[in-house]
Amino acid sequence: MMLFKLFQTHTTYDGLAMDVSEGTAQGSVIAVLVVALILAIPSRGIIFGKARNIRSISFKETLNFVKKYHGYVMSFGTVYNFHYHPASHRNKYWVLLLEAWVFIHGTLTAVIQPGTNWQIFSYGFAILFLVNQIYDTPIPKRHPWFLATLYALFSVAVALGFRQNHAYYKMTFIPIAQYLCLLTCIGIGMATSMLAKRLKYYYLQRMLIVFVYIGMASGVTIGLAIVLAGNLKVYNDY
Repeated sequence: MMLFKLFQTHTTYDGLAMDVSEGTAQGSVIAVLVVALILAIPSRGIIFGKARNIRSISFKETLNFVKKYHGYVMSFGTVYNFHYHPASHRNKYWVLLLEAWVFIHGTLTAVIQPGTNWQIFSYGFAILFLVNQIYDTPIPKRHPWFLATLYALFSVAVALGFRQNHAYYKMTFIPIAQYLCLLTCIGIGMATSMLAKRLKYYYLQRMLIVFVYIGMASGVTIGLAIVLAGNLKVYNDY
């Protein structure tokens, strides 16, 4: 199935790739990655393997809600940017590979473009892998020396990659953007959970939750699209 999808997406089918703004397509991809970060909190934590088991009731309710209803966002992302999705996501290591693959895809796509935007994608997604995604593997606990080696190699790569412009801030754009989205989604989810409990009528609770769900999914996607399309300058050169 995986090989068929790869063949199909590279030869006959680009989904909506030719008809939608690339910024919104990228935004929906990042939104899916943010959802993946939230879903993986129990197994890899939020950062450096920490905060895997937050005791807050509203946090647990938010996490359970995302687990139960994240399929709508994923389905939208899959349909809207099908050309980014080669196969179904079931095995956690396959999911991890897909999450990390954006490092290769983003780097190669940016490298063939003029300028130094490759630094944003290469180092940004590498940071995400090193501070979050790798903690979904046995490496940090069983082979800490290997993890330390990866950190050392990353430091060397940063020193070499920024020799010309020294714009080190560029590598913070993607991790900061994803973590801001993650924390915003969790924060609003927790607030919604607490507010819903105060509403007397069930239909009002459902309306509130649906409104927040659609609003957050749309807000994250559109917000990221505006930034990624270059319509809003976050740094002075991006």
